[in-house]
Amino acid sequence: MPPQVAFSAEQIIDMQRSKMVGINEEIEAAEAARAALSTNSNSKATIKVLRQAKYIAALAMTTLATDKPFNDARHAVVTTLSDLVKALETDPTPQQEKIEKAKDAIRNLLWDLKAIQELRLRRLADGDQL
Repeated sequence: MPPQVAFSAEQIIDMQRSKMVGINEEIEAAEAARAALSTNSNSKATIKVLRQAKYIAALAMTTLATDKPFNDARHAVVTTLSDLVKALETDPTPQQEKIEKAKDAIRNLLWDLKAIQELRLRRLADGDQL
């Protein structure tokens, strides 16, 4: 007797799509984290924004087909934000070195994301396929 399939192929594809993140969402999350870091606040709201940006960067690493430099930049965001959130939760005093590392990682990722977004927009304007 063949094994029972719990989900159809269409259901699995829909589940994967619901977990995917787009470049615009990734940019928005990174910009929100950058703004939160510029306030030098260690509030619960700031930590929530940082966690969301970390989550989206990690999700993008697993769901978006990109090359190694993008995933390296995403990985840097994930690790620096993880370190910073852990530090802020442990010791509420400002963690300036960790904040600066996170800002650098976010800045690099945003630069990469915006560059690829601009390239895609140019291709669309020129009528090229993505």
